[in-house]
Amino acid sequence: MDLKQFVFNPFGVNGFVLSNDAGDAILIDPSAGREVERKALADYIEAKGLKVRHLLNTHLHLDHVLGNAFVERTYGVAPEAHEEDMFLLDLQEEQSQMFGLPVEETSPALGNYLAEGDVVEVPGISLKALHIAGHSPGGLAFYCENPGKVNGNAAPPLLFSGDILFAGSMGRSDLFGGDEEALIKGIKEKLLVLPEETLVFPGHGPSTTIGDERCWF
Repeated sequence: MDLKQFVFNPFGVNGFVLSNDAGDAILIDPSAGREVERKALADYIEAKGLKVRHLLNTHLHLDHVLGNAFVERTYGVAPEAHEEDMFLLDLQEEQSQMFGLPVEETSPALGNYLAEGDVVEVPGISLKALHIAGHSPGGLAFYCENPGKVNGNAAPPLLFSGDILFAGSMGRSDLFGGDEEALIKGIKEKLLVLPEETLVFPGHGPSTTIGDERCWF
């Protein structure tokens, strides 16, 4: 697997491109809200000769969906996320005003709903959806249990945690549909039980491991 990380928009969203040797690619939160960001993403995809097969959103807060329209228009792939976050797509204008985050194009509707236990895959890459409400009602983390080699090196399990779990903290629960109790419960029951060496890529900020995060809960 090749793994490329981008940092998008003024909110510093971590977006990821996962691809296999055949060039099949899965995008996670490619929230390219500015032209320079869209160009960087497109240039990488073109340089690697990738075919975008899936566009996954960990959740549908505005800062994570700014690239959805561009990806759908350019690569013909609609976003996939949890159904319980659908209402947030109807609140994009309100979120823009609340956070002062300009929106050039609103996100299109979801092309597929993902739920707990669903698996998104291309040959050699398998991501299991873990539904953890609390930051948003439909928050998802994506777990890759056996990544094999990543960028040429042997790798532990990978977790793309969105805004559920960060290095040294967790997502806020005071936004639309947030629930702190549910968030903590989900982190403890679904994430902290993963192997301690699991490498965690959050939606913002630096990477961490499950072992390092267990001390905070």
